[in-house]
Amino acid sequence: MKPKSISIPAIAILAVAAGSLCIIGAVRAQEDTGIGSNPHLRAKSAPTQSAQSAQSIAVKLSDKDRKFIQDAANGGVAEVADGKLAEEDGQSAEVKKIGARMVADHSKANNELVELAKKKGLSIDTSKGKSRNFNKANFDRQYLASMERDHETDIKVFEKEASSGDDADIKKWAAKTLPTLKQHLAMVEDAMKK
Repeated sequence: MKPKSISIPAIAILAVAAGSLCIIGAVRAQEDTGIGSNPHLRAKSAPTQSAQSAQSIAVKLSDKDRKFIQDAANGGVAEVADGKLAEEDGQSAEVKKIGARMVADHSKANNELVELAKKKGLSIDTSKGKSRNFNKANFDRQYLASMERDHETDIKVFEKEASSGDDADIKKWAAKTLPTLKQHLAMVEDAMKK
């Protein structure tokens, strides 16, 4: 039996038909953007269990607790920035030492707070702290005075949160951080007497 040859016009018709099917399929794929029809997209777009629980936790946090977290983060960032400046510009070895202690302790507390905030569904940024402008001629006195004021205020705020905050984890963190703040205040007051 002799094989039949396919004519060039027949090949062209087949090519046009195949191309048309490809184009129609591509257009339909673009039109059907529903996630429901594609199990792969549905799995990727569905919120995970932890994302859902983080959202529900964030909704449960009171405004008071949210404000405490944000204020504590801002204060901690400022303490780190000022502490770094004290390490560099402090006139006495004691002020440099206090600055280094502030950097170490408040960096640790900031990291703990960032993790706690994440668990509560909040995002805080502790990477952009700016130091205050202290007069270099009176640096030690100005720095110590500002640390005294800041820590007196912080201790009151942390005591209030530890005793009457709404979220148990945030209250616990505030209570755990309080002794460090009190140590800082005692160090600063000691240095101011000298």
